[in-house]
Amino acid sequence: MTNVLGYDGKAVVITGAASGMGAAAARMLVDLGAEVHALDIGDVTAPVRQSIKVDMKDKAAIEAAIAKLPNQIDVLFNCAGVPHPPVPALDTIMINFVGLRHLTDQLLPRLSSGGVIASIASTAGMAYKKNLETVRTCLALKTFDAAAAWLKTEPELKADPYGFSKQCIIVYTQTLASDLAKRGIRINCISPSPTQSDFMSKLTTVVPEEAISPFFPPNGRFAESEEMGRALVMMGSDLACFVSGVNLPVDFGYCAEVAMEQRENLMGIS
Repeated sequence: MTNVLGYDGKAVVITGAASGMGAAAARMLVDLGAEVHALDIGDVTAPVRQSIKVDMKDKAAIEAAIAKLPNQIDVLFNCAGVPHPPVPALDTIMINFVGLRHLTDQLLPRLSSGGVIASIASTAGMAYKKNLETVRTCLALKTFDAAAAWLKTEPELKADPYGFSKQCIIVYTQTLASDLAKRGIRINCISPSPTQSDFMSKLTTVVPEEAISPFFPPNGRFAESEEMGRALVMMGSDLACFVSGVNLPVDFGYCAEVAMEQRENLMGIS
């Protein structure tokens, strides 16, 4: 089989393409023949069709970027994300979820039939079922401005803003799957285990690695960005043509250990 992943000639939009998993995925997509439009606040080094500077917590910046994107898009990858700490709590949720949702919602009319959305969540968001009421309250605020205003009045979310942002991505993905299926559009997310990346380098300036190591998968190490990039590219490819509404743990068996009670459930995964 040739072009088994099906990216050759497709118009692909990817956020967070300057570093980490997004950069790894962007390089693969270029190599696979996709026309890649990259969005990031940083400098994108992959040889993409165009690179657009955007701050994902800034509504005007997102909409300016949208104006530069193609009228028809085949695949959208949401990879932009920041850690808390050191990033402030509100900024973390705005970048990781509110900005992601605004971009996705605005691009939905441009997605072709058979199109795909694939986002990066996290094993840190896998406790979403226990927090479903609060997550749904956030998702019910359909606009960027309404969500931003609500988040500013909810200080309790600052206890785990990163986890909450990833819970929102997982629930948003699963909620949207039904309506998008009617248009032949798939939507999925992956939930990586701790991954060696610029994101992790920033996190470990304030959180020691020994505090993160209890969340390592059973193979006992950080994942590499390329390993997560491959999983993401696979989920957006033709190989996953009947897969939608899925939150895929990419953790070398961490969540399986929790489910089988072989490991303490430190994150409250249910």
